[in-house]
Amino acid sequence: MEDNKKDLKKWIILILIVLTGYWLINNLSTVGILFDIIINILFPFILGGCLAFILNIPMAFFEKKLTKPNKKSKKEQNKKLLRMVSIIFAIVIILIVLILVITLIVPELMGVVNLFIDNIPYYAEEITKLAEQYGINILDINTMIEEANIDMEAIKNQVTTLIPSVLTSSLSLVSSIISGISNFVIAIIFAIYILIDKEKLKSQATRILYAYLKKERAEKIINVGKVSRDTFKNFFTVQCLEATILGTLCIIGMLILRIPYSVPVGVLIGVTALIPVVGAFIGIAIGAILIVAVNPIKVITFIIFVLILQQIEGNVIYPRVVGTSVGLPGMWVLFGVTVGGSLGGILGMLLGVPVATIIYRLLKNHVNDKIHSKKELENSIKSNSLKYNKKT
Repeated sequence: MEDNKKDLKKWIILILIVLTGYWLINNLSTVGILFDIIINILFPFILGGCLAFILNIPMAFFEKKLTKPNKKSKKEQNKKLLRMVSIIFAIVIILIVLILVITLIVPELMGVVNLFIDNIPYYAEEITKLAEQYGINILDINTMIEEANIDMEAIKNQVTTLIPSVLTSSLSLVSSIISGISNFVIAIIFAIYILIDKEKLKSQATRILYAYLKKERAEKIINVGKVSRDTFKNFFTVQCLEATILGTLCIIGMLILRIPYSVPVGVLIGVTALIPVVGAFIGIAIGAILIVAVNPIKVITFIIFVLILQQIEGNVIYPRVVGTSVGLPGMWVLFGVTVGGSLGGILGMLLGVPVATIIYRLLKNHVNDKIHSKKELENSIKSNSLKYNKKT
């Protein structure tokens, strides 16, 4: 009777799953809209969780350094005070790094823009000389524009009709900026709450798993969580180390080759290297804009140097440093970056390696357990057959 009830329960669950899947397939647009609404509502809390995970790395370091080793028993207030001081230190360190990067790069970019504006008369003169060299008369170009019979009144009317849409877009942009700032503030506050009570939250999550799931399944989920935590922690730590190595090598190489803006461009390439593969190209593009305003000839040297350095970094340093840290072979590091980029763009590239590592480690442990169980089964079969042979 009990077996019949279990079978009936399984069939009911299976039918519900099939019906739910059928409804989802036939209402993909509705599901997409609902998914976007849920993501927009939960976005500051998702962002807060990600910030808490990143801040936890330096926070744990400061907390360990500030903890006195010979005092085993501590008051709860002292623990919370120590945690808050560690959180503040972690936030301050990250802000200092961001401010340092901004102060090194943004003024140089503004200087380049001002230099281009100041040199517009010179550029116009050079263009005129170049045009005359190839037999092109600038006056002829102006005559061609005049003969085109451009209706300025029509252009004015079009601009007038565009003004309301421009105002609407501006209001939408302001609203988006305000919403983004408020979401970020909520995310920071939520991240601080998570970090303060992370042990309590961990205990509550564990109790929920054991309360609603079977022991074996709850332990599997906890194991996946531990593997994911360790993998992402090691990956982000070593990713920062690898970016620092690349930025340092870039600064040293640019100083040797006497390329201008060596320090800000090297810092920029190190920061953009946090985005695997594509980040270096972003750094090259911005660096080239800085250098071309001062010494256009050096741009070619810079591009060749950074491309060579990027190849060394992408094929030697990155797979070895990151792969060794997260326990993933270099071949699969490249595989994770490529597949992640094709599926999720820049974010996919950033998360491709840790996700591939988690899958690799879980699959490796599962295979080892299977092989171990089969070996035990083979050994028991062999021992039983030997006993049988001895008896016969």
